[in-house]
Amino acid sequence: MNSFEQISERINYLTKEIHRHNQLYYEKSIPEISDYEYDLLLKELESLEKQYPQFAKQDSPTQRVGSDLLTNQKNIPHRQRMYSLENAYSLQEIENFLFKSKTELQTASLTLCCEQKIDGFSINLFYQNGALQYATTRGDGYVGELVTENIKTISELPLSIPFQGEIEIRGEIYLPINEFERINEERELEGLKTFANPRNAASGSIKLKNSEEVKNRRLKAFIYAVGFVSEPIAQAQTEILCKLKEWGFPINPHYKKLSSYQELADFCNYWDKERYNLEYETDGIVVKVDNLALQDELGNTAKSPKWAIAYKFKAEEKISELLDVHFQVGRTGAVTPVAILKPVTIASTTVSRATLHNIDEIERLDLRIGDRVRIIKSGEIIPKLLGVVEENRPDTHLKVQFPENCPVCEHKLYKEENGVITYCINSACPAQLQRRLEHFTSRDAMDIEGLGPANIKLFIDNGLLSGIEDIYKLDFDKILTLERMGQKSVDNLKEAIEKSKQQDFYKLLFALGIRFVGAKTAKILCSSFQDIEQLIKVNQDELQTIPEIGEKIALSILDFFKQEENLQLVRKLQALGLNFINSKTAVRDTIISNKKFLVTGTLQHHTRNEIHALIEQNGGLLISAVSKNLDYLIVGESAGSKLDKAQKIGSIKIISEDEFLNMIK
Repeated sequence: MNSFEQISERINYLTKEIHRHNQLYYEKSIPEISDYEYDLLLKELESLEKQYPQFAKQDSPTQRVGSDLLTNQKNIPHRQRMYSLENAYSLQEIENFLFKSKTELQTASLTLCCEQKIDGFSINLFYQNGALQYATTRGDGYVGELVTENIKTISELPLSIPFQGEIEIRGEIYLPINEFERINEERELEGLKTFANPRNAASGSIKLKNSEEVKNRRLKAFIYAVGFVSEPIAQAQTEILCKLKEWGFPINPHYKKLSSYQELADFCNYWDKERYNLEYETDGIVVKVDNLALQDELGNTAKSPKWAIAYKFKAEEKISELLDVHFQVGRTGAVTPVAILKPVTIASTTVSRATLHNIDEIERLDLRIGDRVRIIKSGEIIPKLLGVVEENRPDTHLKVQFPENCPVCEHKLYKEENGVITYCINSACPAQLQRRLEHFTSRDAMDIEGLGPANIKLFIDNGLLSGIEDIYKLDFDKILTLERMGQKSVDNLKEAIEKSKQQDFYKLLFALGIRFVGAKTAKILCSSFQDIEQLIKVNQDELQTIPEIGEKIALSILDFFKQEENLQLVRKLQALGLNFINSKTAVRDTIISNKKFLVTGTLQHHTRNEIHALIEQNGGLLISAVSKNLDYLIVGESAGSKLDKAQKIGSIKIISEDEFLNMIK
């Protein structure tokens, strides 16, 4: 492989990895790495793209902020874009920011507004004629998800203000540390998964469907900025904070107006030490040019304002002892090593465990039981092993060995070629049962209402569920004897289970939990195979002739059906009457048959999922990115970069939602 191929391959890897971490952070609230580690990946990609623009991907994360948007929710465009701040990890970078700003503005002095960076969840509140009209998340910076009713549960946020124009008010939703601890204690008692940190809890709470449940989370907020405003309310950031406080918004009191680098450095160093005495999580200091006119003069990059930067506090590092390594098995069968540590206090919390991610991480660190290890709380979130203290390491310390068989069911473990994750592919593995059942019954799969995580755990604990097939053999008389299970609830559950037997084949295929086979891939497969028997007998070459089915997906499907346990599950579900045959509903032969479509922006008449269904029902095909293969781009409001790319290609037909609907009449 020549150097250009290596560079192209590295850019491809970084692009995919950053997209994956964006999804984990913004959509799922389960980050795997710290902000610092994320920024290292992003800066490496930016540097490579600048040197070798011919290899830059169209969907590069260097050009857009991360998005928390979910396709099945109502979204509203922001009146003014919400940017993401650039991060700095040293005071030298802050000094460089200050020097660069002064140079560009051609001034010898500059007044700054410095504020605590709250580790929470960004929010946008829109007021008109003094009344709150709606509240949205940051989303992708252009469009946010509607969360108005949940925001109203935060009593300190005013529903009306003494400003009669139109204005966007912006801030951070956070969960106080004591509330975070209370919620986790309650969830642990109920057998529910605990939150990793207050930020994850806040972001997960604000999108809950039940506002009463959100209210019980006792979220709080700090407001710190204005977006769109119909008439000016201030000339400086510090004046905006004063005005917002005057209107009744909760303002973080620890901001300061500064005019020299030394004052700024002292402010950062002070809060780096004092942050552990606060009732909320703060992971840095936001430094802003105070004067709004000068902010406008400095402008923005593709992702970030040039007039502001976030100084991130260094993670506290400690030395501990590696006592053991345990191996945990998740729903998908992924085996994750977890370091068991001699307890040590980091960032005011006791750390006794840390994830090691995979076998490659163990080998990279050269871990041995009994080693002294360096630990940080990565991004103040997840305990992470930085490395081993090799000085005076005894020769008697034994290397950590990754097991060859599943630590729970003893089934042979599998590691995909060129992959990093090791899997147990036994669908009957007890460690995977709870999560497999949750996936099987979820809305996008079999959609069994009344069989959510809490009831699944209840039924497992009472010996009613030991495998997926047991859902269809439940003892409803015994369920009636359980706490909180009344006759009406049981009747509804029985009806939902029976109804699920008629779900479409593609939903059942998705529900089986085959790795890399999501809802969309399941639909693609079911459009090519009449029933499960054809899919069981297919070979790799046949699978890879199907659009969007690559080698990784094909091998995963073949591996799944090679396992006797998985075939037995299919046969049991067939005997119980589940639908493993394609629906008789024929796809219409229309003018869009076999044409490739992509949807972007916010639609007026349909949700994204509804439009996707209409495309497929009328013979059209869905693809995931703008390319020369795309025939039609359906454009809604705030279309963003996909529209720009389609216009540059030239051959793609750009149509509105109404034009598409007219095509399929």
